[in-house]
Amino acid sequence: MGFGTPGGAGFFSLVSGHWHGGFRRDSPAHIPHNRIRMRVEPNAQRRSQPVRAWRSVLARAAARALLLTAWAPVMAQDTASDLLAVCNDALQGNAGYRAARAEFLAARELLPQAKGKLLPQLGVRAQYDWLHEHITGDYYGIVDIDRDDDLDQLLYGARLSQALYQPGLMLGKAQASLRVQQAEYKLRGAQDALLLAVAEAYFTVLAAEDALLFARAETLALREQLAQVRAREASGLATDADLKTAQARYEIAVARQTEALDAVANATTRLEAIGGRRYERLWRLPLNLLLVPPQPAEVEVWIARAEAENTLIRMQALGVDIAELGYERARKAQWPTLDLVGDAFSLESSGGLAGERNEDQERIGVMLTLPLYTGGQLESAKRQALALQTQAEALRDDARTQVLRDVRIAYRNSSAGLQRVDALKRALEATIASEQSTRAGFEAGTLSNTELLTAVERRYAAERDHANARYRFLISSLRLKSLAGNLLVADLAQINRMLEAPRLP
Repeated sequence: MGFGTPGGAGFFSLVSGHWHGGFRRDSPAHIPHNRIRMRVEPNAQRRSQPVRAWRSVLARAAARALLLTAWAPVMAQDTASDLLAVCNDALQGNAGYRAARAEFLAARELLPQAKGKLLPQLGVRAQYDWLHEHITGDYYGIVDIDRDDDLDQLLYGARLSQALYQPGLMLGKAQASLRVQQAEYKLRGAQDALLLAVAEAYFTVLAAEDALLFARAETLALREQLAQVRAREASGLATDADLKTAQARYEIAVARQTEALDAVANATTRLEAIGGRRYERLWRLPLNLLLVPPQPAEVEVWIARAEAENTLIRMQALGVDIAELGYERARKAQWPTLDLVGDAFSLESSGGLAGERNEDQERIGVMLTLPLYTGGQLESAKRQALALQTQAEALRDDARTQVLRDVRIAYRNSSAGLQRVDALKRALEATIASEQSTRAGFEAGTLSNTELLTAVERRYAAERDHANARYRFLISSLRLKSLAGNLLVADLAQINRMLEAPRLP
């Protein structure tokens, strides 16, 4: 996806105070040069002094206006936010992304925990007991003993163990390593999803603001037309039906303007919810921005990239590897395990048959453990692990099918979206020309008021469609890169460099 800025100038809207492509000087939303008239006042000599005073005031006001115009981009830049600023706010403050980052940090601790189980384990033990001892019979060669005693015993010491052969722990370490990689892909996917959501919400706000701009211009144009029809109806040049039609079209335009205002508020709310703060003004997409199709221009290349780099596919592929290790771990749970074990402890006894004594003991050896009967737990664990492996394989295949389908759709949307932008641009130029000719025909009396109103509505509908198509193309292109697994901040930075600071109203 690339962007360029060809030559050519935009058009300044008196309705909004912004440069925009939809308005021309001959639009009803603008004041044509031929409508400016000079009015000559009588008794000009008597009014020369007030005129000079007003000229001085106007000169100072004009100087201030020129100064504000010169500083407008800088002042607007101070309060406006661009795409990267909103992305940075979202990465820092979005609650969903903070949760994903915390989940990754937690998953990263699985590997040191698994490694730690393979390292020597050292612990201390202390135990206090009160005993009532009653012994009868023979004891170490002494016959017919019948004795009881109450005593205290204190046992304390340390145990050191080291796994020599533990297949489950080795496989657990391998699983932990894969889970960390899986968490990395999941975090990267969450970041891509957040950046894409920011871009979509950002351009939705711009599209809504453009729609409001067009709605206001359309309302103004229809209001002027309504006033003109009223004047013609009063002079007998228009019928009551023409007046009612113009009134109805104007009221519909007012309703559309209200709807567009609500759409701006809703879109802004969604953007602020993602970014985590308020945004007074946003940088704009220039009218003369050249949009080019995604590169490379072969869908198979994008599919190959998605198969290799898409985060969802990689996550599910790692899930299959983890499940396979889980089944291997369940199968080897029946194998013997071998540990090196060392103990050192002291026993203090206050009585008993052996009498009061202190005893110290140190030992070291190996311990072999082989499960013989566990109540069916091991066989159940193997069946469970096999079912989880089948599930992971199905999820991997489903993810691959879903992603490759979405890549093809996003590629077609990007390619067709650019063609749609070009077609709607030509349609916009045609509707503007149609409006001009229809207005001329109406003023000449050859075309009806209804035809002129329809031409005005078609023109502003074309304005909205063309602006919308540009934003939809950008979003489709970013979605294609995200699906291919290579959406970078550099891609957003490239678009951001093409934005321009809004002018102050």
